[in-house]
Amino acid sequence: MEDWSYEFKLESMRPEGSKVYSFVSADGVSPKSGFRDSELLIADEVNHGADDDILVVQSGYGFLGVILGDRVESGDVLAVDTSDRAKQLSDLNLRRNDINNTEVYTTSFYSSLDKSFDKIVYAPKSYEPVKLVKNRIRNLMDLLKDNGQLLVAGEKTDGINRYKDYMKTSSGNLDKVAQEGSQRLYKYTHNGGLLPEKPDIRHKFKTDIEGATLEFETCEGLFSFKSLDNGTRILLENLEIAENVKVLDLACGYGVIGIYLSRKFDCNAYLADDNALATYYAEKNAKLNEVEDYEIKNCDCLDGFKHEKFDVIVSNPPTHQGKGVTDEMFKNSYKCLRENGSLYIVYNQNMGFERQLAEKFNKTETIVEKDNFKVLKATK
Repeated sequence: MEDWSYEFKLESMRPEGSKVYSFVSADGVSPKSGFRDSELLIADEVNHGADDDILVVQSGYGFLGVILGDRVESGDVLAVDTSDRAKQLSDLNLRRNDINNTEVYTTSFYSSLDKSFDKIVYAPKSYEPVKLVKNRIRNLMDLLKDNGQLLVAGEKTDGINRYKDYMKTSSGNLDKVAQEGSQRLYKYTHNGGLLPEKPDIRHKFKTDIEGATLEFETCEGLFSFKSLDNGTRILLENLEIAENVKVLDLACGYGVIGIYLSRKFDCNAYLADDNALATYYAEKNAKLNEVEDYEIKNCDCLDGFKHEKFDVIVSNPPTHQGKGVTDEMFKNSYKCLRENGSLYIVYNQNMGFERQLAEKFNKTETIVEKDNFKVLKATK
């Protein structure tokens, strides 16, 4: 991430006096320009000891990491997210607010954290799949110390009632500790007994692309996790590159583009995605499809490859994340291409990236228009 686009402040009234916190955010995180009511409810209502170890789940730009880190005196606070962009923003906001006892991590699965906690706080976002959130809640329960507390906040549209009902199937205690408007905050207290059944979020499928049969492992929460999406298929069916070139699959998801190009054109494949869950499965799928020469990085845009030069960059960009993300992808794609190198993208025709890319690249041409998708080649 090169730039942040939004800046805002929050005045907190505490018994010891008021304090003004300052935050920055950017496209690609949610929310990008303010505070979530569910996280504000957690900040207002969570009681903690001076030496509590606290985990903030899907920490976003770092709001709760900053607030709780500032209040805990001798305990440790971990702010964790699956997004590298979120991690970078959290680091920045911790520095802006002089918080020194909070660490920031990215992770694909919370079950991989090698630590237990007195309190875990989580405000699931409305767009997170219910089964994924339940799976995550179950993994978080395993990270609680004896009598540790998992606090989950949200409203009906965020699925909070479903998560409440799921947590009730454990033998631990579940209490509603706060309600403000449509927001609810529930507290699960771990007693070492029976835990809920863990939902299986995994999925497998096979697909044929131009005569190549590939197999993929995916999970809920990833884009088009049940089958190959139409846009990526159109891109790959109309893409010809030279053999043995250096190719980057940018915003790779679970790895379809990079894996296919490596198999078909015997190229040196590099894959990058902001989402650690995506790169976890991209790694699995590269091995599953016997790709030998590849490198995968969990990084925002091209942050992990700033000093590399590629012959070809290919992407089905995450247009839903906002103009700030796609602008950075296109700008840095130009910087990371060799002379006469090309960027290939597929996108919904309504996005109109032609003019934007024509301003950056020496030549742009439409490869194909089909089913409301456009494949564009931009040459440096």
